[in-house]
Amino acid sequence: MGGIFSKKEKTTRAAVSDQDNAILALKTQRDKMKQMIKRKENCMEKERQLAKQLLKDGRKDRALLILKKKRYQENIIDQTLKHLSKIEQMVNDLEFAEVQQRVTEGLRQGNDALKKLNQLFDIDEIDRIMEETKEAAEYQEEISNMLSGQLSNTDVSDVEKELEELLEAKGEKVQLPEVPSHEMPEREKEKAKAHRERVALEA
Repeated sequence: MGGIFSKKEKTTRAAVSDQDNAILALKTQRDKMKQMIKRKENCMEKERQLAKQLLKDGRKDRALLILKKKRYQENIIDQTLKHLSKIEQMVNDLEFAEVQQRVTEGLRQGNDALKKLNQLFDIDEIDRIMEETKEAAEYQEEISNMLSGQLSNTDVSDVEKELEELLEAKGEKVQLPEVPSHEMPEREKEKAKAHRERVALEA
């Protein structure tokens, strides 16, 4: 597999390198054409001034020849400008394609990363954990209620006092609800006993 990926990586690098070389070659050609146009424009201006001087000197035939040469240079410049426009368009197209390629690659990598994150946060797994947490809380509450039914008011008061001492030892202080001083009525004791029996049967 390593060989396959290596070949793919080399191919990608080669493709990018060829594209960069093509853009560089076009830009170099474009710059040379611009320099040539500039030189010819300077030359034509000199020829125009020369033709004017020849006309003053009465050398009309010579001036006509110079103007014909100047016109020929103008035609060459016009053709060169057309080619230059095409080269400019090709450079723009290649650069835009390169940008699109990079954007597409970035989007692909982002999409892959998003898929991996979604796999980490599986909805079914989260629901299962939440359900287990809920069941554990309900079981703890059930045990607490069962123990409360088996303890007297004095026992509950002692337990809460011990809890308060432990919290104070940690530097915390919690205000616990007051425990009623009177004994539980017989009816409440019967309810607690019935609850314990029901819990025992369900277990």
